[in-house]
Amino acid sequence: MSWPTNSLDPIPIEHIWNIMGRQLRVRRPPIRNISDLLDRCLNIWYNLSPVIYEVLVASMPRRVEAVLRANSLLTGGHNVLALECSQQRLHRMKF
Repeated sequence: MSWPTNSLDPIPIEHIWNIMGRQLRVRRPPIRNISDLLDRCLNIWYNLSPVIYEVLVASMPRRVEAVLRANSLLTGGHNVLALECSQQRLHRMKF
């Protein structure tokens, strides 16, 4: 059985954390303490481009469909009822 190399996560916040983590790693000077880490995280969070959120929201139907396809392949189509309901709701929404 082949497994996907990355988890197919339909939840966009994981991608926001990834973006924030990359930005934290390249910022200088190095983080000195927890307070400094919190300040930098908040600064990054409040300064993320709205385009990032728009792209992630627009990608939701594709993400849900990818998870449904992967689950159908891995589980023979079982245990995907919740995702199918989410997919139906997403198709009714206008992005």
